[in-house]
Order: sequence, then C-alpha cells, then structure tokens
Amino acid sequence: AKQIKDWLHREHYLVETVDNGEIGYHQLRVSKYDLVILDWQLPGMSGIDICKKYRTAGGRSPVLMLTARSTVDDREAGLDAGADDYLCKPFHMKEL
Repeated sequence: AKQIKDWLHREHYLVETVDNGEIGYHQLRVSKYDLVILDWQLPGMSGIDICKKYRTAGGRSPVLMLTARSTVDDREAGLDAGADDYLCKPFHMKEL
C-alpha cells in the first residue's frame, strides 16, 4: 500500500489508506472518493465483503480489486461483488 500511495502522490493524486476492512468500509460510508482500490485480504472485513456492502448501500465510485488472488474464479467473484476492474499482484505501476 505504501508503494502505491507514494507512486500515486508522485502522479499528483490525493490518497487515503487504511489497513483494516471495517475502518475502510466506514470511510466509504462517510466520504466520497473518485476511486476505491481494495485488496481482497484485509483484517476485519474482506475487500469482497466491503465491495458488496458498498454497492448494496448505493456506492457509485469505481472500485478496483488489487489482489494476489488470481484465479479466474477469484476474478469472477470480485467482479460479481461489484468491482469495476480486477488487477492481480504482482503488477507494473503503469498498469495501475
């Protein structure tokens, strides 16, 4: 997360990070974001569960799942949960 945050800052984006799924979901409920990047495996609540709850609650910001889970079934689950795109680790920053 730190490497991504640093790279996005260099590209002049404002970035907020959290390392707990429950806190992340809370942030999505109280703030508006231009883009949400979720990892699948977060303590407290998974990125998949966050995405599902966010979409069910009417969340409209684009969601990118960025995760090491790379099977076709994982990708399908991420997109079915409401993600707009799915990027597997490892990846190149330009791809992000």
